[in-house]
Amino acid sequence: MQGFQIDVGSAGHLTRTLNALAAAWLVLLAVIILYDVVGRGVFDAPFMGAHEIVGNSVVGILFLQLPNAIQRSGMARTTLIYDKMGPWGRNLIDGSTSVCGIVFFCGIAIGGWGDMITGWQIGEYEGIGALEVPVYPIRTLTVVLSFLSATIYLLFLIDIIRHVSRRPADVR
Repeated sequence: MQGFQIDVGSAGHLTRTLNALAAAWLVLLAVIILYDVVGRGVFDAPFMGAHEIVGNSVVGILFLQLPNAIQRSGMARTTLIYDKMGPWGRNLIDGSTSVCGIVFFCGIAIGGWGDMITGWQIGEYEGIGALEVPVYPIRTLTVVLSFLSATIYLLFLIDIIRHVSRRPADVR
């Protein structure tokens, strides 16, 4: 949404905070990977559970960064066509993108809801042996942040509709 970088108030602060949390988590993940590589190569003693931590962390980091990327209009887009469109065409593309984002992220959230609940009920873990990593917090992040992402797309769509409805008819 190149033309629609809306300020979603406290949600904007929330998305920036989530993004900072993802960055800190990424640094911690880099330390774990470094420890595992050095431990494996130099001391023949790898970090047990590094694979499980990394696998779950990538998903968590991605979903923590998504709301901020969406809110800042930082999602990948091809500008080849978009830049050549007039205001009406850009609004159509932005509106269509918002609807697709709402449907996509609501689908992820609704589809993951049951697995999230089951994960909490059974205390779902991944890994066997030295380190077992809980999976249910990542499932929860995925569901909650998918709903937040869908909400941001909904705010974009509302802003686009308001913007279009305020325009004089001859400009459309």
